[in-house]
Amino acid sequence: MIFKILKYLFFIFLGIIILAGIVATPLIIKARNEGDRMYAKYDSYTKEVLAKNFQLKQYPIKREFQKIHPLKALKLFKIVVNSQEGERLSRVNTLDATIGLFMKMYTLLIRPNYSYNLPMLSVDFIFIGGKRVFVIEVIDPAHIEDKNTKTYYDKMRVWMPEVKKFEQMETNMEWCKDILTDFCIHIKADRTKDDVLFEIYKTYLHAYMDMAKHAEPISPEQSKKVQEGIEGYVSALLAKGGPAVNVFKTLLGPEKQEEYVRTVMFGVD
Repeated sequence: MIFKILKYLFFIFLGIIILAGIVATPLIIKARNEGDRMYAKYDSYTKEVLAKNFQLKQYPIKREFQKIHPLKALKLFKIVVNSQEGERLSRVNTLDATIGLFMKMYTLLIRPNYSYNLPMLSVDFIFIGGKRVFVIEVIDPAHIEDKNTKTYYDKMRVWMPEVKKFEQMETNMEWCKDILTDFCIHIKADRTKDDVLFEIYKTYLHAYMDMAKHAEPISPEQSKKVQEGIEGYVSALLAKGGPAVNVFKTLLGPEKQEEYVRTVMFGVD
């Protein structure tokens, strides 16, 4: 009798799981398609803008870092890495990340040539169905003031009144607050704000491109300051951790994480 009851309960439980899967599958497919579409929008636009402004060539990445899709993460993380290099932009990395069944992330990281007074630009956009996580960081460890950076910083800063209307995210990275500019963005939104978010991104991207094109070579002393600032930031990031580097530590292990971050992600080695 107990066996029959257990058997009956098992089939009920199995039926519930199958029904839930049938109901959830269209929603998952819709969310995945939306994430893919948003990724493609940002990726294609960024490629177009980069190609119009700079001559970049592929940076050779180790095979193990080209596609990160480890079994130990149950194949739930898939990250495809593309890396380029140029004269003023020493490293331009884009990441195509798929997390779980439908979460999509677009990442752009630009590390400038130390011979110019330029900040780093770090972008992470996450699309989870109709939800958005929108992060843009302009990282300036050297703090060398000049007319060029001021001009284009002001162009980015113009969006801050609008940005303040969004739900703000906690960063929990006190150690680097002094090198993050005051117009960095860490917000949450939804698909109804997609047009505004894209306009914000275009402003930041074009301002960075123009700033890089108009930057003048700096003195050896200033160049050293830029280099030490960026390399110090990278070392501190590895030591103290951050959302992105922590993911790579989990997926790759500590040694490979450090190699990836230093050689591919920032190109400081």
